[in-house]
Amino acid sequence: MILDLSPTGPDDFAELRRLFDDPAFLDWGGPGRASDSLIREKYCGSRAPAIECFLVRLDGVVTGLAQLHRADDDGEGGGMDLIILPSARGHGVGREIVRRLIRRAISEHGWRRITVDPDVDNRAGIEFWRSVGFAEVARHDGRDERPAYVLMSWAGPLSPAGSG
Repeated sequence: MILDLSPTGPDDFAELRRLFDDPAFLDWGGPGRASDSLIREKYCGSRAPAIECFLVRLDGVVTGLAQLHRADDDGEGGGMDLIILPSARGHGVGREIVRRLIRRAISEHGWRRITVDPDVDNRAGIEFWRSVGFAEVARHDGRDERPAYVLMSWAGPLSPAGSG
């Protein structure tokens, strides 16, 4: 199994559209089915370097999307997002992606804080993030079109060597 994370760009629209048409991506990035313009605006690399988007390829086939996004407050941390198709789940793919993204956040960006924010009703997602080293910090009620979510923070070592 060959796993690749590659930064997205304008040429990746067709692959991104295919991902966002999968039922697993419904409501990811906003309510309902993502529009073409939203995908182009948010996921085709135009927000880098503040937000880095990566296509997840497993044996050459696009199976997911990952993001690192710098925090607005002090620049010493940020968040991570990950969604992979159900067919790629349960094989250690998500765990490896998280390991690589944590290493990148620490070594390339110097982050000292990494967070994730799964929806409160996403029990499998919350358990996944716990299993890869994130701990619950707070729960937030839904507001501003965002469903209620659990704020979780990376609880592992904050050095490139210790993150992988």
